[in-house]
Amino acid sequence: MKTLRKMMFIFIIFALTVPVAVAASSCGDKSGITPDAYAKIEKGMNLDQVEAILGTPPRSHRTGPSQNPTIIWYYEKSSGEGLLKITFESAKVTNISPYDTSINPDE
Repeated sequence: MKTLRKMMFIFIIFALTVPVAVAASSCGDKSGITPDAYAKIEKGMNLDQVEAILGTPPRSHRTGPSQNPTIIWYYEKSSGEGLLKITFESAKVTNISPYDTSINPDE
């Protein structure tokens, strides 16, 4: 019985601590792509070059054939007002598109 109580106590502490830690880690976070970093990205760069400047993208997806997919990376802007979308074809940057997520096309 004591073991069950200990396990329940640990579970409750864990269940309460993890969400608080996650919430605290995101408070005041001003990370994201700055205009200076954005200005360094150029068409023709490869995946490794972009990742060296901007880091690993928090969101990405692939479309097209598996042998030569179109790869799209998304980064949040440091201003918090939108995303930066980088499109790669043949593993080279072909398009760099900043856009504002506050615009809702359904409105």
